[in-house]
Amino acid sequence: MAVPAVNLVIEQGTDFTRTFSLKRSDGSPLNLTNYNFDAKMRKWSGSAGYISFATTYNANPSAGKLTISLQNSQTGIITAGRYNYDILIINSALNNVTTKVITGQITVNGTVS
Repeated sequence: MAVPAVNLVIEQGTDFTRTFSLKRSDGSPLNLTNYNFDAKMRKWSGSAGYISFATTYNANPSAGKLTISLQNSQTGIITAGRYNYDILIINSALNNVTTKVITGQITVNGTVS
């Protein structure tokens, strides 16, 4: 199954939050109860440095809503430009099977102040 590509924009020096609805192949929400998450952005695939997003699901993990976020102190030190990102989910109930669920590019826009 192809991994959905979702391109994002982050404004430098601002708080960033994005919520994704993860669904099963039948269209029903993916229950996130037994999952851990790993979301990172890099300048390019394989580059040494990366930025980790904070990840969480809402109060009802069975709704399949996954949120990634960065605080303004984090986005304020990111150099403006284009980055790649991935979101992985790790099923702790199934021997830590890891699945890439979202990928894409992030454009970080510079801020004058």
